[in-house]
Amino acid sequence: MTIWLATVRFDGRPHLAPVWFIWLDEKIYFATGSDTQKFVNMYRNQSVSLSLPDSQSVVIIEGEAHVADRSTVDVLADYFYHKYEWDFRYDDSATWRLIEVTPFKILVWGDGYDEMEGIRVL
Repeated sequence: MTIWLATVRFDGRPHLAPVWFIWLDEKIYFATGSDTQKFVNMYRNQSVSLSLPDSQSVVIIEGEAHVADRSTVDVLADYFYHKYEWDFRYDDSATWRLIEVTPFKILVWGDGYDEMEGIRVL
């Protein structure tokens, strides 16, 4: 499963990209190459939005992104391998960086919970 990541380019235009992710200890982690547009965008502006690709059960997460520390990289690499059969530490197609997103706001709706009540915000 992927999650959609939205960042902001230096000129203010949005940039949207799908990424593989891990949710662990109330944080979201994904790996990206250090030469990608999303990494360049996050270097300038750490504010990000993420969304699951399901238009029926919507989850939108707003947060702040930072490069994870080395001890976190080793732990999360195992999670990525078990979920996606991919270990970014040994993938030489890019200089991979593990990004840690701390959520500040999570919006959820359309999941069938209290449909008569409308939007449920967590």
